[in-house]
Amino acid sequence: MTGLINLIFDDIFEPQKKEPHILSSDFFFTDWNLALVQLTGSHYLGIDNRDILFNKLQQPVPRIYYPGRYIKFEMELFVLQPIRAIINLGLEEELTEERLKENISSIPKVYLFINKYHLYNPYYFNAVKYYLESTYDKEVSLLYQYGVIQIVKTTQYCVGFHLYQLGDEGLKILREVKNSKGFFISNGQSAAMMTDILEIDRFHIGKIKRELISKIMGIPIGSGFIQFVPAAVRTAIAYPTPIQTSKDFERAIKSKRFKNIADRIGEDKLFNLISKDAKINGTPIADLLKKIESDTSIKKKKSFVKTNYVSGVYNDSMPWSGVLAEVDINSTTKKWNFAAHISINDPKPVTEQAIDFYNATGKKPNIAWNGGYILNPELVGKLGLSEAYIGSPLGLLIIDGQIVCPPLFNKPAFIVYKNGLLKIKHVNSSNGLKIVNGKESIVFEKEFYNKHSDRLPCYYDLNNDFDEITGNGNVIIRLAGVTVKEIIITKKNEKVKLIPVGLTLSIPKKLFNENIFVKKHLIKIIPLLNEKMELEKINYAVEAGPMLVDNGKACIDMKNEGWKRTNSIKTQAARLDFTDMRGPKIAVGLTSGGKLLVLAINGRIRESVGATHKDMADILISYGVNKAMGFDPGGSTTLVVEKKQLNISPYNKRYEEDIYSLSPEARFVASSILGWHEPV
Repeated sequence: MTGLINLIFDDIFEPQKKEPHILSSDFFFTDWNLALVQLTGSHYLGIDNRDILFNKLQQPVPRIYYPGRYIKFEMELFVLQPIRAIINLGLEEELTEERLKENISSIPKVYLFINKYHLYNPYYFNAVKYYLESTYDKEVSLLYQYGVIQIVKTTQYCVGFHLYQLGDEGLKILREVKNSKGFFISNGQSAAMMTDILEIDRFHIGKIKRELISKIMGIPIGSGFIQFVPAAVRTAIAYPTPIQTSKDFERAIKSKRFKNIADRIGEDKLFNLISKDAKINGTPIADLLKKIESDTSIKKKKSFVKTNYVSGVYNDSMPWSGVLAEVDINSTTKKWNFAAHISINDPKPVTEQAIDFYNATGKKPNIAWNGGYILNPELVGKLGLSEAYIGSPLGLLIIDGQIVCPPLFNKPAFIVYKNGLLKIKHVNSSNGLKIVNGKESIVFEKEFYNKHSDRLPCYYDLNNDFDEITGNGNVIIRLAGVTVKEIIITKKNEKVKLIPVGLTLSIPKKLFNENIFVKKHLIKIIPLLNEKMELEKINYAVEAGPMLVDNGKACIDMKNEGWKRTNSIKTQAARLDFTDMRGPKIAVGLTSGGKLLVLAINGRIRESVGATHKDMADILISYGVNKAMGFDPGGSTTLVVEKKQLNISPYNKRYEEDIYSLSPEARFVASSILGWHEPV
């Protein structure tokens, strides 16, 4: 935005350029540590990596320096004194032209990146060039004359550092410094934002003056910072619902765990591992150090759920990140069990549902994720329905072999058989139904699926576009799951509104049995599913979707599954039928080799725009998935492994309390799927 404003101002108003001028500094070089603190303009360093900066400056590698407010003082601190140290000049020795010539091959280049003139920067190219050519500091002047100090004129208009506006020369030098394992120093109040995710080791030096930067960095306004950031690392993760601030990163690299690992494998190697992970996975530093500690330990702790943070860039250059969990369901040492858990009347986060499941069964879930779709309060209000419909399932749900809700569309379901077999299959109610209450029963033939009859019972799911159905004297029964919500006796030629909640039954009055259908009472529904599904052998099932992968290929068909039906769209808080809408998403896949993969992609945060259904399919296929389906996306997306939520929820119900940042908070959901292992 600052770049756009400057560009317009410069183009339209053509402001008169100021005469070259460099501010004088009140500082002078006495003590290194004191000088660095003074440089920030603060009495307190919220982040203090002076020791790493000192060591880096003594290394004979090229460096890029982005000047701050006091360029004379900074030149002394970051350029002259380090070079004097590299060529072993004593405190009283002068850097002469002869001494410079003798050591020129061992002296690293220092590149000053200078923006073209704009409103907020007094240090435009001509001013800095004039200063270096006319300075009375002979040593600095010599370094400039012999090409040790080089000015790189960038074409930037914006405040900060912008790769696209850097210019050809700037990009070329950036690559050279990267390839030579050099580093970057950015100085000023926007320093921490200027070189985000640049694949070069870098230092951010400045003072917190704005609340936004304070929230991102995790230190108070007024604090100074001298921050080291390894190549490619982003120290603040998941803004505006951060799971890691810059201060958290500093604590981690000063921790006992970091020191122990560094002592074992070397600090340089450890920082290289951190950089490598940042490019590929983007793992939070605390989790990454635990993983590195485990991987490099002689006694490795075995985990039966493998997890990896994953990230990438789409073809349109948009970033994505998330987490992938893997379970070997064919393990010969552990038997895996899966169950669906519901909290329809009392929605809870998946983490709490896992605790409830453990308390009720004694089984400790090792992995859990959010389940299918429900009718939430927002949708109930939009549809003008009574509160009694809140929490109604919107698809097949089988718990402990009992049908809690029949299929309502033609969407996929995650199915757990009693023998432990897992399958992903399309489910629907088009083959007919049988409804039982005690000894009484009634059959709905498939010929009268989504079709009226005055003679025989007929039924309607949500895989249609009807706004209303014919009553014409029939008795209409509205169901939510397996609960009778309403019984309507119609008159001749009367039509009844079809509400997008559950099955709607239409029974000729002479066939209606009051013993079967009692308002607010439960009934037993037996869908006549495909014979190959063997309903009696199913222990748990959750309908969600869409189907993403079949036989190792993307197979998204929103129309065939019913997503584009009017009654499906009415049940959506977000347009789930849109295949090109990116956001947080979660999916489960099965491989032909007996692995179950759960992929949760973050969205609505700085590091990740989220994923489309096709994006999810492509990512899962790249990991070898043969069959896969999605689950309730958006803020409901939750993946929990060993009691810890791994994905980032872009949500916090207290968001109005802090417009800048609040830690992520798992959303309340009505159902979840949980997995646990037992010895064989």
